[in-house]
Amino acid sequence: MKKILVATDFSEAARNALDYAALMAKSFDGSIVLLHSFLLPVPVGDMPGYIPVSFAEVQEENEALIQRELEYLSAKHSVPADGYVRTGTASGEINNVANDIDADLVIMGMKGAGKTGGIFGSTVIAAIRSSKRPLLIIPETAHYSPVKNICFAADFGKWPASDDSRILVDFVNHYKAILKILHVQKDAVLMNTDEVSGKIRASLIFEKLNHSFHTIINETVESGLDEFIAENPVDMLVMVSHHHNLFERLFGKVHTKLMAYQTRLPLLVLHD
Repeated sequence: MKKILVATDFSEAARNALDYAALMAKSFDGSIVLLHSFLLPVPVGDMPGYIPVSFAEVQEENEALIQRELEYLSAKHSVPADGYVRTGTASGEINNVANDIDADLVIMGMKGAGKTGGIFGSTVIAAIRSSKRPLLIIPETAHYSPVKNICFAADFGKWPASDDSRILVDFVNHYKAILKILHVQKDAVLMNTDEVSGKIRASLIFEKLNHSFHTIINETVESGLDEFIAENPVDMLVMVSHHHNLFERLFGKVHTKLMAYQTRLPLLVLHD
């Protein structure tokens, strides 16, 4: 993994994600590309208090902020870095720039619970829905350390694309991590044909890695994950994004009892 694209809105959560990305890039002997995108506000009628600003003014201000972040990276982490300011939606420009630079991984920060009315903000949800690259989401309270235990919450009926599986293999090999492949079932019935086929495929993909299979019987994936993580050391959670409603159910709302993985574990999102 040589090139990491980091999306920033210049918030504290984004700065924390940038620190995480920089330390990861140094570990892989890679580089950082920093991206900020913006949309100019559109006035509605004679909206009171609206002060028109020019595109050039906003562009210049954001370029100054990107330069500040690049100087911060150089001073604190000494990691090779470049930066872009683009006009457009965050999710759209993440895809565009990731394709332009052939990014191996996209990293975004995640604000703490309650700051946006949910665990994930709308920008992160949109990126999960639209991203074509592996996406690593860093909670505001998570800090980088070598990943030793990875939990892959697997739906054996759906499987990540081969390129995405490869980055998971890279993580496990690079960090000499233990890969725990977790399947949450609603009841103790036998797996269907697709799920059996998926588990066999997983065994072949990960056969040379230090891995183990785990099954939890629980009515919901949310509770099953929480139960497993409460009882097992986990440094990173991995999921496949084929079921967008699952992500919104897991992270789109503030739960009365926050689940362990929501606020402390980096989440690697792969695509089927």
